[in-house]
Amino acid sequence: MTTSVLATTKTNLSSVVEKYQILIGLILILVLTCPFMIWDALAAHDILPFRLPIPVMLMQSYMPTVAVVIVTGLTTGRAGIRALFAKLLIARVGFRWYFFAIFGIAAICVATILLSNPFGPMPAVPVLAEGMPSNPIALLVMVTITFLVRGILNGEELAWRGFALPKLQAKYNALVSSMILSLPFVLFHLPLFFDPEMGMGPFASFAIRAVALTILFTWLYNNTRGSVLLAYLMHAAFNTWTNVFSIQTSTNHFQDWMMTGVMVFFATIVVATSGAEHLSRTNTRIQE
Repeated sequence: MTTSVLATTKTNLSSVVEKYQILIGLILILVLTCPFMIWDALAAHDILPFRLPIPVMLMQSYMPTVAVVIVTGLTTGRAGIRALFAKLLIARVGFRWYFFAIFGIAAICVATILLSNPFGPMPAVPVLAEGMPSNPIALLVMVTITFLVRGILNGEELAWRGFALPKLQAKYNALVSSMILSLPFVLFHLPLFFDPEMGMGPFASFAIRAVALTILFTWLYNNTRGSVLLAYLMHAAFNTWTNVFSIQTSTNHFQDWMMTGVMVFFATIVVATSGAEHLSRTNTRIQE
């Protein structure tokens, strides 16, 4: 009798999670992640006694992955979890997509600096950030190390692109799915705005830029057969190039808005040339 009740309860729970898996998954991402960020933000203002150590923040960075593994396990079991991680192995997607994933954000950063320097109210800044070596080999080594570290510390993409995006695209077109997905992405990063050390810049600019960036991620994803590997590379590239180049969002709000404008410009071109339905001229949007 007890076994029957437990089995029924488990079945009912799985049914509810399966019906609302996108919403539950996104909420669980925030529930598992935000306490770490909130603690660190409060500690930055000396409200709490200490900042979280690096190992704890590394664990926090993988809470989005933990969240979607839980939801996937409840709905599709071990087979679903294996299929989710298999998206990290989609690597044969063509050189041009690797080039965009790694260097696309670099082009946006350089364009931002070159456009904001002559028109902005702040003094012009060099292309490379302060402290970057001028020696090409030393610079290459530093960029490579930064890229690898940023990649290791990023545990988000299996959640955003591996889990949520294909499920959203099963219900909506690629553009609408991107716009919906940008909302939890913004909420996920909201606690960082209360940490003065993060240098996040104007919230409105970040929110608009998040929509444009999500569109670019969807474009990459749908054109690489749903490769989460490429999404991870692009996310690591964003976190790398914004540190390598003189992107000063916290102190130069004109530059911050310029970067948002440049990203919106590129996203608009992608939508205009690839179409809102699939954000791809050759492939249909990836759905689950």
